[in-house]
Amino acid sequence: MKKIRAVALNDTMGSYHHFRLMCANDSLDCTAIQFSSIDHTNLWQGSSEENKQIITLFDDKPITEVSKAKIRHRLFKVLDEVDPEVVILSGWDAIPSLIALLWAMENNKPTIIISESQEHDFPRYRIKEYFKNFLLDLIDSAFVGGINQRNYLVKLGFDNDMIFEGCDIVDNKFFMRPSRKEDIENLKLPENYFLTSCRFVEKKNLKILIEAFSSLESVHTEWSLVLAGDGPLRGELESLVLEYNLSDKVHFLGYLDYLTMKNVYAGASCFVLPSTTEQWGLVINEALASGIPVICSKNVGSAPNLLSGQHVGYVFDPLSSTDLLGKMEKIISELKHTDFTSVAQEVISKWDRNKYSDSINKASKLGIKEYKKRGFVKILLLKLYIYLLK
Repeated sequence: MKKIRAVALNDTMGSYHHFRLMCANDSLDCTAIQFSSIDHTNLWQGSSEENKQIITLFDDKPITEVSKAKIRHRLFKVLDEVDPEVVILSGWDAIPSLIALLWAMENNKPTIIISESQEHDFPRYRIKEYFKNFLLDLIDSAFVGGINQRNYLVKLGFDNDMIFEGCDIVDNKFFMRPSRKEDIENLKLPENYFLTSCRFVEKKNLKILIEAFSSLESVHTEWSLVLAGDGPLRGELESLVLEYNLSDKVHFLGYLDYLTMKNVYAGASCFVLPSTTEQWGLVINEALASGIPVICSKNVGSAPNLLSGQHVGYVFDPLSSTDLLGKMEKIISELKHTDFTSVAQEVISKWDRNKYSDSINKASKLGIKEYKKRGFVKILLLKLYIYLLK
């Protein structure tokens, strides 16, 4: 059966995006368009593999330094050449995505929006929500992370029947493959440790984690805390560790490549994500695929789908170090008589390559089937909206 020809837009193609492109191509004939190959915000080491199905709009500068006129000229040319049957948009706030939406409307092509937003991610203002509602009225189907992301689109007026879940996945098989014992030992990490992996920025809420661990360590002296990642708050966090006299118990690993990170997961006893806001949290997927339990903030977008009622960890109030401490103590107690590996991997196996491929294929087919041509007025309003954006 002939596959649907699609294009998927992304800011910059990292390792996660390469994998998702592979998943999309299990069911579609999908070409990725990355806005720029330069991204100053993502410091993680991404995949270096070459992919002939990736087109880069601008190689020499970030997309934020390119005029809207140049973006439109280049993007329209690429879309004309590829001539997709469906256009997959990454969010609703990037100017290239809006320009691609304009191309799709002018060429009578259906569009799919990939959305990871939850209602409680940020304060919501009526005027911004109105514009989101306007944009969603121009889109044919949606591909979201899970139930929280679905509910937010429905609240904005999108048809629930046109929404498909499963866009936030990782390469489960990679993390499920057993690490060699010597690879874990070579990391020279402690035997029992809680792990987190993230950028060291305010919303990751790492001070709460260190505070909770300080109380935990005073009773459970055999436990350590490992922080993988880096960022502007590293100096403050290191000072906080010194203040709590935890220098020998809290380990800063910096940014790690994918393979090393896999071994760090494999050696961990539990993963913690304390974010005050987190649209999904792919590190939760990675931890579960590695077979370890998870403690995460109630604000993490994946919690309702991956943790609630699954017996693979706990959710806590991100403003309460006491609540986090209690959940860490529960995990320590449960680890004495519970092997989380099979349960964790069974949970995450439902959020895999097949789910991504199947959902994006269904979204594409339904988008094409239910496509409604938008009139001249809506095209004109979108042009005006793009013009007014800075």
